[in-house]
Amino acid sequence: MPLYDVEHVTPLSADQQQSLALAMTALHSTRFNTPRAFLNVRYTDVSGQVVFRGGKRAKYNRIILRTRAGEQRSKEMYDDHCRDIIGVWEDTVGKEGELGLRTVWVMAALTTAVECGIARPRVGEEGKWLEDNLDNFRRLAANGDEEFVDLVQELDSRTSTLAHEK
Repeated sequence: MPLYDVEHVTPLSADQQQSLALAMTALHSTRFNTPRAFLNVRYTDVSGQVVFRGGKRAKYNRIILRTRAGEQRSKEMYDDHCRDIIGVWEDTVGKEGELGLRTVWVMAALTTAVECGIARPRVGEEGKWLEDNLDNFRRLAANGDEEFVDLVQELDSRTSTLAHEK
């Protein structure tokens, strides 16, 4: 459901793309309690794109996050998230000149999404939604849908971890 659009002018290797995707997935799933299977990361080489900033031609790397808004997600939470993403980028790609990540935009305007016939929950209602849809997830996993196999494994792991913490 959340979509990270990584628009880059710096060439990114397959390993760098994988590292960034894994790190952004981990950050998002931890901070916003979103199962990893629902996170999307898309890479677009924009080195040939014409962009102007302040009326001047510019070339820079940027990440645009499209996600859901909600009262539980404050501006400060998103600011911290953006800074963490910048840190991951700097550790993976670099920070000098064209290597640097110029900006991270968060567009918290995703109203809803329906994937595999299942409508996504409102922000703050994820726990109940996961519980209500677990049978659907298990059915899709049993039918061989790899994303739902991963999701069910993640949810079972969370349940197991919570049981051990009690």
